[in-house]
Amino acid sequence: MKQQGKSKVLPIMLGLLAAYLMFAAVVVLNWEPDSLEQMDWDDRQRHNAATIAQLEPGMAKAEVMASLGQPDFSEAHQRDGITIQVLRYRTHRTKGDGETTLDETTPLLFHDGVLTAWGEAALASQ
Repeated sequence: MKQQGKSKVLPIMLGLLAAYLMFAAVVVLNWEPDSLEQMDWDDRQRHNAATIAQLEPGMAKAEVMASLGQPDFSEAHQRDGITIQVLRYRTHRTKGDGETTLDETTPLLFHDGVLTAWGEAALASQ
């Protein structure tokens, strides 16, 4: 009788383990991040590139940041009474070193809080 009890425990344990693994797989495969900050770098750069492709000149900085979140880099200066700000968002990977560098970002150019241009060529022409 004792031997029969032990033989039932193993299949039950294996069944529970299989059910747990299936549950974990479903959760992992269907998990969507709630915010931009929860995205991994690969999803985030894909999101950034897709969002930047839909931008329109004249958009407010607040509207752009609502779609893209915090920039990876930011700089600003004044010229002829106009505040010029460059926000850089990661859009592509150049080397797998775990760090985001300027050459892995797309610059967005704002004049007094209004999006005027984006991309390296636009930045170089300023």
